[in-house]
Amino acid sequence: MDEAIAIVGMSCRFAGCPNLGAFWDVIRRRRIMLTPPGPEAELPLGQKNVFNRPYPTRIAQLGDLYSCVPSMQNFPRQVNAGENQDLYFATQLVFDALVDAAMKPHPPEAVRGTVRIGYAPPFNASTVNWLQHTAFLDQTIETIRRFFPNAPEEAMDSVKSKLEDSLPEPNAASFLMGTGYRFASWIARECRFSGAATIMDAGILTGAATLADAQDDLVSGRADVAIAGALTPPLSRAYIEGLSGEVPFSQRPELHPFAEEQDGTLPGEGGAFFVLKRRTDALRGRDRIYALVKSVAIGHTPEDDPSAILREATARADVEARTIGLIEADGSCIAAAERRELDAVQRIWGEHKPGSPLVGIGSVKGNIGHTLRSAMAAGIAKAALALWAKVLPPQIGAQRSAEQVSNLASSVYLLNEERPWITGDSANPRRAAVLGANFDAANPIGETSSAGRAAAVVLEEEPEEKV
Repeated sequence: MDEAIAIVGMSCRFAGCPNLGAFWDVIRRRRIMLTPPGPEAELPLGQKNVFNRPYPTRIAQLGDLYSCVPSMQNFPRQVNAGENQDLYFATQLVFDALVDAAMKPHPPEAVRGTVRIGYAPPFNASTVNWLQHTAFLDQTIETIRRFFPNAPEEAMDSVKSKLEDSLPEPNAASFLMGTGYRFASWIARECRFSGAATIMDAGILTGAATLADAQDDLVSGRADVAIAGALTPPLSRAYIEGLSGEVPFSQRPELHPFAEEQDGTLPGEGGAFFVLKRRTDALRGRDRIYALVKSVAIGHTPEDDPSAILREATARADVEARTIGLIEADGSCIAAAERRELDAVQRIWGEHKPGSPLVGIGSVKGNIGHTLRSAMAAGIAKAALALWAKVLPPQIGAQRSAEQVSNLASSVYLLNEERPWITGDSANPRRAAVLGANFDAANPIGETSSAGRAAAVVLEEEPEEKV
């Protein structure tokens, strides 16, 4: 790629992490933010779900962090309980990222910018509210009629009226705010970004997909500033119920990526956003540069070469894989997926030879759970912070690590403790790769596959100024 893209601003909120600094502190202190599900999750723990599988014993929940500053977002009125609260949460994260990039959330003049947001929950307050006022209400009244066939019509009208009064008040704005195009348009309008504003869903790969689109916007000249990111809002019981049919949930209280034995993952909530510029523009503006986006590769990994996507990413970046010192891995704690990922990494790095480089591997999922659509965005934020701080961040350690990362003959090692990130000279900058994989291998019709959709992002440090 001829034009390097710089990450000049970031923001995030995950369980126990109200901002970027707290997120980095949780990682460096190896803190675990997974807790028993709160009452808002409405999970009947100890019971089996519709797929006869257990519910997750822990969730990395946002709690009170799922909030925003109304005055900062120029709300024209009081927020309706039946509106899409995810919109305001995402808007807050975008504003936080702009402030981190020393940009004004409400600039006086229009910005040649684009907004690429990853978001696709099956339910939100807005859509559920309209279902409650229509289909759900009608079904409830019909059920009552079946139990009380002789009930007078006036009584049924009274019941319906009381049910309607108990629901959030519907209005056109709350309905439109629940649709994808208005979601992205609202944020672009508030930021005065004049370019494209889109919502996308690439599953676990969504963070990489939004980054790829933002990169294209800047390289092509369609924009001078791009915002990219993804969010996973608070998880409802309905969402977890559906996900459990495809993904095994761990029954343990913690996640230890790349441990010898794994029984499943644990979900998390939150989001991360990035402000991106062309490197030349960032240098001209004396912006802080967390990291440079060298390449993004997304595609199908063939069964005979699970390392194909990572190879494609390094080829696009025009770098040797062995110059990468940090792998922020998927590390889902799903046994088959982790074996496949470690096989892919080992296929590239191979056995360690005296004098050859080593690569440290870890996954932020041990800290904040598997945050689903925002998982890769979380990994990108972690890797960018590591490049900025010039340290190899520690991983939530396991009592017994997988053989691929505990074997002294391997070039890949598990980052069980923080290490200074040392390089030989300025000609060999620090580089990191962020990996992600969808749940494609878990086929819902009962068949298994070792292939699936995957993504890899290669990041590089901004060279230090020479005195």
